[in-house]
Amino acid sequence: MGKSEISKVDSKGRLQIPSSFRQTLRIKKDSEVLVNLDEANQRLILTNATEKSLLMIIITMSDAPGSLARMAKVMAENGVDLVSTESRSISRGKEAEWQVICEPSSIKDKEELKKKLLKEGAVKVTFKPI
Repeated sequence: MGKSEISKVDSKGRLQIPSSFRQTLRIKKDSEVLVNLDEANQRLILTNATEKSLLMIIITMSDAPGSLARMAKVMAENGVDLVSTESRSISRGKEAEWQVICEPSSIKDKEELKKKLLKEGAVKVTFKPI
């Protein structure tokens, strides 16, 4: 893993990120930080979102076994650099959603990627800069 350090949460829910961690992640005053909740492992994952632009791709698909795997395969085959992902069932057995946060520079052609995802069963693909 990496470095570990104990930090306290104040009465307003704020957490101070240790200075050595801020330096490593190049987080400065007014930096934007992407905070991901890993519920399964009960942890937060922080990513500096100021120094690099990120892209969110929202993929709506069937909530059938294998749907997410097919979308993930398309992303892998196209070299998409995933920073974070989250999937959920919208309507059990009918519709699901996969939110992908990625490095936009890893996508050569958004429209081509969208076509490939739709061909593999995506119902809707939306790109949102964050």
